[in-house]
Amino acid sequence: MSVLEKAKAAQEKVKEWRRHIHACPDIGMETENTAAFIERILCEIGLKEVRRCAGTGVLALIRGTGGGRCVGLRADMDALPVTERCDLPFKSQNEAAHVCGHDIHTACLLGAADILHDMRNEFSGTIKLIFQPGEELAEGAAAMIADGAIEDAARKEPKMDAAFTLHVWPDLPAGTIGVRRGPMLASAQAIAISIKGKQGHAAHPHRCVDPVLIAGHIICALQSIVSREMPPIETEVLTLGKISGGTVGNIIPEYVNIEGTIRALSKETSQKVVDAARRIVEGTASMLRGSATLETLAGLPPVVNDDRLFELMSECFSETFGAASGIVRTLPEPSMGGEDFALFMEHVPGALFRLGVGRDGVNYPLHSPDFFADESGFYLGVAGLSAVALKALKS
Repeated sequence: MSVLEKAKAAQEKVKEWRRHIHACPDIGMETENTAAFIERILCEIGLKEVRRCAGTGVLALIRGTGGGRCVGLRADMDALPVTERCDLPFKSQNEAAHVCGHDIHTACLLGAADILHDMRNEFSGTIKLIFQPGEELAEGAAAMIADGAIEDAARKEPKMDAAFTLHVWPDLPAGTIGVRRGPMLASAQAIAISIKGKQGHAAHPHRCVDPVLIAGHIICALQSIVSREMPPIETEVLTLGKISGGTVGNIIPEYVNIEGTIRALSKETSQKVVDAARRIVEGTASMLRGSATLETLAGLPPVVNDDRLFELMSECFSETFGAASGIVRTLPEPSMGGEDFALFMEHVPGALFRLGVGRDGVNYPLHSPDFFADESGFYLGVAGLSAVALKALKS
């Protein structure tokens, strides 16, 4: 049987695994239940080298017949603190939900583990399976890397030479895969703005310095960065998603805080936006008799597919699915979403592809409480991960 035929044969099993994970979601780094389930399935498959990594992550090795390269396959497995609205027979049983498809990623990697373990006598080298918590918090990849996911000589785990992952995409119909050269996802830089005024009675604003007024001017002025300071051919996003301050309507408060995110397709562009935002924040506050600071918080680099691995992946998918099948599609543009798989790609060459889960009719976006994934094409994710790992071992 070919890899594609093996993946088709595993389709129902992969759906069953996915539905179990979907019904029992875990959030952030607290993925103990999901990790235990993964360990049980890997044990049933027959894997011998399975360990915890970063507490609630799972790392497993499939060794071939001899030495050689080491290829990593990674799946994130955490859910979001969202109440699911889809009335599914396997609907979430708690107040979290897999509305970003991490349940699917995990199930597809388990399916690939099953196939690759069965084929272990047919390749040389090592395949490293990485089941990662905390992607939505942008914490899990860093934690697993710190615990030896890239390389751990003390445990006799080889260093990865390349890494691959997939991510579901409702804009692609089920039964298709999406690829793209270069940028796939944007950098994600969190920012926090603190504005200080002078508190007093709302009836006597001349005796106060109003941070709410300052916040309004800052919010409007920051939108000029993308439209007036950055080249039109570059792609950036600056969004302010949270503002807080004050206690009651008849007091001008002393402080207002704003939180937001900056997205760009390169680190250099992201830094330009940060620098411009800081200048505007500080200058606007000073102009209105107050003061303000902008701090950068947790950040992620962009996900940019390695050129050589993109060529390898494209050739592999053409061989696996057929060049004229219409299964493999070129994505017209990157997403401005972020992904902490980018942290793995700072250590080893990597590539990400999309798995179509769109259905006929209305498709809700990722992170929506109404997000629903068509299950019919899961086998393509399993086959894609398996085939690209085998090809990368030979390259």
